[in-house]
Amino acid sequence: MLVRAKAMPQFAGRVFILGEGAVGARVAVVGESPGPPDVSSGKPFMGPAGQMLDRILGSIGLKRSDCYLTNTVKYISTGDEMTPEVLNFFIPYLHREIVAVHPKVIIAFGNTPTRALLRTKKGITQMRGEFHDYNGMKLMPTFNPAYLLRDPTKKREVWEDMKRVRDYLSS
Repeated sequence: MLVRAKAMPQFAGRVFILGEGAVGARVAVVGESPGPPDVSSGKPFMGPAGQMLDRILGSIGLKRSDCYLTNTVKYISTGDEMTPEVLNFFIPYLHREIVAVHPKVIIAFGNTPTRALLRTKKGITQMRGEFHDYNGMKLMPTFNPAYLLRDPTKKREVWEDMKRVRDYLSS
């Protein structure tokens, strides 16, 4: 994927941030796209949104090292840049990542990964709060940590979603 992407004019000069974590991780965390702190560090979910993610995971007894972390689009992308062409390029790679890791639970943070993995047009507010099937794995859509920094009133809903994840992992 990376070799193909770097050869394409629309991705020229982009810095790609790939997923990290162990194959066989019990939890896969999927975000929308990297942010500037991710590019600086070369790792997904860094900076303030990454700190929020750490608190979210910690609230259910998980650490980053327990998870596989990735994004739907592998470079910094504004909402305007997430065209169908860009998404169609990265979604097959995301599917292969998830199949290779084969987690017990996938946490989809935001609209983009939820729609990409579940092949739906429904938004996160309609999809969150319950598990969905993804190729025999459980997928929990919830609000993106970066969104929670802008709208802290949604933290309660994320906590409810994470309790469901915690309970499922314990079963």
